[in-house]
Amino acid sequence: MVKILPLIALIFIVLGAVCTIIGFSTYWYTIKIEDGGTVVKTYYKYNKVKAELSLIDGEETTVTSDYSDIEGDFSAQLKFYKAALAMDILAFVNLFFSGCYMCFALFKEITPANQTKLKNSLNGAVVFLIIATFVVLGLPKARRDDCRDYAYDSSFNYNSTQVNEMCGGGVYKKFIGTETDENGTKYTWGPTTAWIAIVIGLGITFFNTMFVYCAPVFRN
Repeated sequence: MVKILPLIALIFIVLGAVCTIIGFSTYWYTIKIEDGGTVVKTYYKYNKVKAELSLIDGEETTVTSDYSDIEGDFSAQLKFYKAALAMDILAFVNLFFSGCYMCFALFKEITPANQTKLKNSLNGAVVFLIIATFVVLGLPKARRDDCRDYAYDSSFNYNSTQVNEMCGGGVYKKFIGTETDENGTKYTWGPTTAWIAIVIGLGITFFNTMFVYCAPVFRN
């Protein structure tokens, strides 16, 4: 006979795992630029950049590229994306093992040692999801560092004042925001699908961990 409380915990584990899968399969961050009737949305993740161009006449174009194909320096930003990806994958692995233990608990009593392993796996998933959530908060500074490195390494011979002006906008200072420059171009930036999924997964997994610790999940 299937036990109800372990089934509830297993459902939460699966939901948390689904969030981690979304995290390493889609985009983490987006920057939107609106200039007159033209809108450019750029999406970023650990290995790809996707740009969506919408023109005033309604024409739309989508281009997905590797970082190596794009002008600019992304080395500092990629460190954060790859760190978030690593934490996301480790969270998934922990959820996978906790799900396996919970499957056994659905039908029979599991040993105290396996109960401890299950709880430790959930604890690990929570820790890794917390790190994945907060590590990307360093993206604005990384973007500014990349901007400055590219400007100084380029053939345009920018001076320090020009570089500070180029790399001093809000997108280089804040994780989420919007601003309009003196030319009327509007910039909007912030996290997107993957990061949101990770935050939701963190909430689900944290709640489930408390549920497993507090509820009589392993009692017959």
